Amino acid sequence: MTQERPEADAGTAGPGGTPPAAPRGRRRGTPRPEQEELRSAARPTARAAAHRHARGRRRADVPAAPASEAPAAPAASASEAPTIVVDTAPTPDAPADAVPEDPAPPSTPAPDPWLQDGKDDDPSPPEDETPAPPGEDLVADDPAPPREDLAAADPSPPREDLADGPAPAPAAAATPGRRRADAERTSPAAPIAVDAPAVSTFRPELQGLRAVAILMVVCYHIWFGRVSGGVDIFLLISAFLLTGSFARKLETGRPLQVPSYWIHVFTRLLPPAALVILGSLAATSALLPRTRWRELIDEAMASGVYGENWLLAARSVDYYAADHATASPFQHFWSLSIQGQVFLLWPLLFLLAALVCRRTRLRPRPVLLVLFGAVTVVSLAWSVHLTAADQTFAYFDTRTRLWEFGLGSVMALVLPSIEQRLRFRLPQDPAANGHARGRAAAGWIGLALILSAGWVIDVEGAFPGYVALWPLLAAAVVIIAGPTGTRWGADRLLSSRPLQWLGDISYALYLVHWPLLVFTLVATGTGHAGPLLGTGLVTASIALAWLVTVALDRPIRTSRRLRERWWRGALVAVLALALILATALTWRANLDQQGQQLEQAAAAAEWIDNPGARVLEDGYTPSPGIDPAAPALPLPQDLPGDMFRPDVPCREDIIVPTGGDIAAFCSEIHDPGTADAPLVIVSGNSHAMQALPMIQAAAQDLGWRVITVARPQCAFGETTGISWCAQYNEQVVDFVRDNDADAFITVGTRSAVPGRGSEQVVDGFAALAPQLLDAGVPILSLRDNPRFAVDMAECVAEGTDCDTPAHPSLAPFDPMIPLALRLNQESSGARITTIDLTSRICPGGTCTPEVGNVHVFVDSNHLSTTYSASLGGAFHDAVDASGFAPASA
Repeated sequence: MTQERPEADAGTAGPGGTPPAAPRGRRRGTPRPEQEELRSAARPTARAAAHRHARGRRRADVPAAPASEAPAAPAASASEAPTIVVDTAPTPDAPADAVPEDPAPPSTPAPDPWLQDGKDDDPSPPEDETPAPPGEDLVADDPAPPREDLAAADPSPPREDLADGPAPAPAAAATPGRRRADAERTSPAAPIAVDAPAVSTFRPELQGLRAVAILMVVCYHIWFGRVSGGVDIFLLISAFLLTGSFARKLETGRPLQVPSYWIHVFTRLLPPAALVILGSLAATSALLPRTRWRELIDEAMASGVYGENWLLAARSVDYYAADHATASPFQHFWSLSIQGQVFLLWPLLFLLAALVCRRTRLRPRPVLLVLFGAVTVVSLAWSVHLTAADQTFAYFDTRTRLWEFGLGSVMALVLPSIEQRLRFRLPQDPAANGHARGRAAAGWIGLALILSAGWVIDVEGAFPGYVALWPLLAAAVVIIAGPTGTRWGADRLLSSRPLQWLGDISYALYLVHWPLLVFTLVATGTGHAGPLLGTGLVTASIALAWLVTVALDRPIRTSRRLRERWWRGALVAVLALALILATALTWRANLDQQGQQLEQAAAAAEWIDNPGARVLEDGYTPSPGIDPAAPALPLPQDLPGDMFRPDVPCREDIIVPTGGDIAAFCSEIHDPGTADAPLVIVSGNSHAMQALPMIQAAAQDLGWRVITVARPQCAFGETTGISWCAQYNEQVVDFVRDNDADAFITVGTRSAVPGRGSEQVVDGFAALAPQLLDAGVPILSLRDNPRFAVDMAECVAEGTDCDTPAHPSLAPFDPMIPLALRLNQESSGARITTIDLTSRICPGGTCTPEVGNVHVFVDSNHLSTTYSASLGGAFHDAVDASGFAPASA
């Protein structure tokens, strides 16, 4: 595409040394002192008058005279910076009213988030041959006000290589459809288009920066087991490219074509993602235990619909887990999910900006700056807050990541002004290269900060809060530094062919490296990749990414047939998504059917085949009808989800404080339906929640009304941990007292993973418990169950010996007993009673995965709901033996 140069009557020397014509007014973008100099130097001439007379007429562009025949132009003074001039004299072959015109640029596809404009994308057919999808007329075609930085700011310096070069070829005559557009585009002071090099929208250093980011992600994951910050750089670059493309459309008055953009993006992204997801599902069925199948099927579907980040946030997945062999092969889709959500949201924000510009006549760029600046500030503030409150959830929250995209958008909007100030990549002078050495040095500084971020920053405890500014601002420095043209600049390294090639396969490389790592570690039985295995994984990832790019990604990206009709691309995206959902849902339905059949059989047998903890009760005798071939319950594929989750909200007669979190966790567990039933409240963390099935089973015989306000990750008494838990426990104490509870049940100790400490009373329990005792509320403290270094459910699925002694995780005796004796002596009201069910969870001091044909544990430390319910009789017996009774009993 050619660039426009200032016309001869706008301060340039005409052929034959004629003085420039006086400009009619001050051009925008030109400093006032220079305008005054141009006015004083201008003299009216016959040629200038001819230009003014013919300004409204059509003119023909003819080849310039050869350099040897052209009259010499006078030397320019210091105040007159001459520019290149196009001779507009008519030729015998062209009518006098023809207009010199650039060939119309081909219509370009929608901006690709993983590619830059002009890189590897075949132009789409002309608009009159390509039916647009419905809804593309959402933006008016009215031309937007011109950009100041494109309004011919300062006259360009002379170009000696063009002054003595060959004459340009004659331009094609204007077509009737182009004349009106040219007339609207060319004002009395507008420049005449000339064949001059344009500023390319493709920037190889950005492609190289993307390659550096993906290499950081892959190497840090495979070799170092750390998070590098490379993903955050990806998010910034994608928003930078997207915003630049849409902003140019707004400023030139072109339709945004949002539906076309969505179709183009997801046609590109979904097929490779579907290939990796389906391959990972196949590897899951072959290599991973059945206990994980249902969980991973859900993640596969969430990844396909770009919702994986929210699923992981809900599960509070530890992205920094040391053992990647236990990680999900779909876990890395969290960032692609956030990116996909932004690719849906950002175009809508541009539509909003277009509407504001139409209604207010404001220029697009300031409106966009205000819009994306507000998104950046609000999202960053929320990110800092949530990272401090709940970092695990914040890591996957889309709202805490929007500021990273917003920063990329703001950069794209302000970069042209920065380039004008530093005088490089100028539209009026693409060859300008101001401050090259300073920018080259800045590029190296930014690159060094990027590479060091993963080692210096406490990513595990700080991302994605304000600390994420480190890699993002470093990337911004590299982008602003731009192409320097130096031999030693960072852009020279980033523009090298190896990094350009890696940038081309970066999307596929991100897709394949993580599942390849997870399944390799599972197959080899290791938790980490050593130097040799890691090198092999990096090499294999690059090779596989190249294969996916060449065989699938590139053919789709460059297919003209997909662009000729919008529905073809949409069909490709829909089919890719349908393959993911159909495969996952079919597998899930088969697992559900198997589980329902066995559950119905177990219910009909009334615990005959699966007695669980009942086999440990005194006087238990097996039923004559027991089936020795009956499978253990829950089934392996159902075991991870067999954790008790209360779902019946508290009734209206329960006093729930306003302004707190109690209402969200208050649930009815058992209600005997009598007004005088003792009210028993249960609170604590997930280990208190797992005791609810046994309490519920016993409450039917004991006649208790049971309510729970237990909250995961918040043991009762916790005051030294995260701040929200301490505040929640204070609300629990008020809740118990406000409702005149007759008893309070919690888990008072915390067991330890073997080799990582010993069992202790929950921190802060000694401070909170007296408040309940003084209010006359007796406390029943359950001893915690053992924790293990391995996942007991997966151990069973793998068929290995899983028996583990209980004592490494538990203290020799219940540490709550001495504290309870002391607090009981100090209290003049209620008392603390302790119960220890370790012998019914780990009979004989050995913890086994199955007891009574029932799986005991769902993971490394939680009881299954099925086994907990079978402990109802043991809990009832322990309550009777301890003498515990609610206050009103």
